[in-house]
Amino acid sequence: MIRFENVVKRYGDFEALKGVRLEVAEGQLVTLLGPSGCGKTTLLRTVNRLIEPSEGTVFIGEQDVRQLDEVELRRGIGYVIQSIGLFPHMSVLENVMVVPRLLGWSKEKREARAREMLALVGLEPQTFAGRFPRELSGGQAQRVGLARALAADPPVLLMDEPFGAVDPPTRERLQDEFLRLQSELKKTVLFVTHDLEEAVRISDRICLMNSGRVEQYDTPEVLLRSPKTPFVRDFLGPSRTLLRLSRIPLNDLIEPLGTHRPAVSIKRSATARDAFSLLLANGIRGLAVTDEGGQVVGLVRLESLLTAASEEEP
Repeated sequence: MIRFENVVKRYGDFEALKGVRLEVAEGQLVTLLGPSGCGKTTLLRTVNRLIEPSEGTVFIGEQDVRQLDEVELRRGIGYVIQSIGLFPHMSVLENVMVVPRLLGWSKEKREARAREMLALVGLEPQTFAGRFPRELSGGQAQRVGLARALAADPPVLLMDEPFGAVDPPTRERLQDEFLRLQSELKKTVLFVTHDLEEAVRISDRICLMNSGRVEQYDTPEVLLRSPKTPFVRDFLGPSRTLLRLSRIPLNDLIEPLGTHRPAVSIKRSATARDAFSLLLANGIRGLAVTDEGGQVVGLVRLESLLTAASEEEP
């Protein structure tokens, strides 16, 4: 668990953080979202003391991070950044073994762990272990960076725009891979992004920041459904309708099929956004919904999707 209590950061007369209060529950993935200069990266870096607050306290568990040795603190926290920071003179395997080696693990233990982590992030150790960073694609290098961050099995993972430097298709694949890993590992993750769609896609909760303050801290569903301030509403913009659909399981909107079966079908495991896109692409108002075996289980209508997307809490 990570907790920020009235965290302030000043640079001269400028306040980058203005009394932030925030709690990240154990095992949750929380995204710090907002425009450039809102304080999200500054807040992230107070956790591993790359930035020291001017006021307030940051806790990991019940421990004030200022009471911990900086080096030991950082060795116990996974840290993934956009620029990756792989050591160019080290092989992939050696890069992943860096923190376990600093922790004094035996050569056999750290090599076995590094190979395990490479496999976990989808890089076959026999193929990639001996390569050097210059021989990797951008997506492969990001996977190595993630493997390195996970190598010592840290309970907390800090990620600062980790997928921001790769092309959109690769970014989407990395997001999928990371979500798969998180579902297995259940790390406590603080993730910085300026990309609203990425935040909605990956987060358990989103902390939307503005000018060093928390504007709203909610699940993606609540944030999109019920913006609490004009800034939040403006930041979300017109895209929030489609983004809401991406968080609604299609299974929640299935109706009885009736006497007419639509010609176009979609699996019930899809999202409401997938169904909406398919309806628009085909110029129709209804889709048959099938189970994984292809058996029709019901119908989803365009009107139901539009209603679900437009609903707001009073």
